[in-house]
Parts: sequence; C-alpha cells; structure tokens
Amino acid sequence: MTKETIKTFQYRITQATASQLVVILYDMAIEYLNDACESDSTEHAHNNIYMAQKVIDQLICGLDMQYEISANLFVIYNHMKRSLISASVSLDNNEINRITGLLKKLRASFYEVSKQDDSEPLMKNTQAVYSGLTYSKGGISNETQTDNIENRGFRVCLLYTSDAADD
Repeated sequence: MTKETIKTFQYRITQATASQLVVILYDMAIEYLNDACESDSTEHAHNNIYMAQKVIDQLICGLDMQYEISANLFVIYNHMKRSLISASVSLDNNEINRITGLLKKLRASFYEVSKQDDSEPLMKNTQAVYSGLTYSKGGISNETQTDNIENRGFRVCLLYTSDAADD
C-alpha cells in the first residue's frame, strides 16, 4: 500500500461512523489483496496477505455475537482466513481473487447500511480538512488545507512513585 493510500485510509478512519468503519476495513483488506496479486516479490505478497488477514481479524473482533447475522459472518470470515493461509503458501492468485470477490460483495452490503447511518463520527477532536477547487491565472487546481493543531486534548503524563524513584 502506498503512503498516499495509507494517508487516505487514516483520514477516512478519523471521520467514520461505526458502520463506515466496517466499510473502510473491507476496503483495506481488498487493497492489501490486490497489492498481493500485483506484487512481483514473494515476500511482499506474503506480507500483504498477512495484513489482509489482520484486517479480517478486526472484522471478527467487531462482531456482536448476540445477533444471528454475526454468527454467519464469523463463519465467512474464518473461511476467508483459512483460504488466505492456503493462498499465502501457494501464492494462488485465483484463490486471492475469489476472497477479494467475497469481500467486495460484503462491502457492497455494508456500504448500503452505512449510507443510512447518520450518527456522529466515532473519533472526536480530529483534524478538520477542507478541500476544493481553487481558480487562478494558471487554471484550476485542487487544494487541501488542514488545521495544524498539535495537541488535540491528549497529554502524556509520566507518574513517578517513590518505589520507581528508588530503582
């Protein structure tokens, strides 16, 4: 994944509601698997498949098992992980593409749900980004402006106890 793609995902995550976060996780897994298929390096392909498995782990962790649909998704996600383990050993692009197809189908469903979600973003005190077209003598350009607030309400505090001071 390129640095620009990572930055895009970071921005999307900071602005996401709970249902949009699921869609972002699907997008990340799909991106990793596409990178794995396009990779010339075996090590790079293995790393991308591994990262896709980690994203699927996050999808599994987010399941609320009190609902029947969560149990069904759990089975599907575990199938994907087992298939990716097998594909990682053989570097079978057909199997990776099959899993990518499953992820795309699930993503489409969750995307429809996310469009109906009008809740607030999960993260507070995030960076505001304003983007748009700017007109000048040279033509139209796309500009992005971000605020440069260094402290967003988080502070690191170090606590020392008398026991720690003696060490």
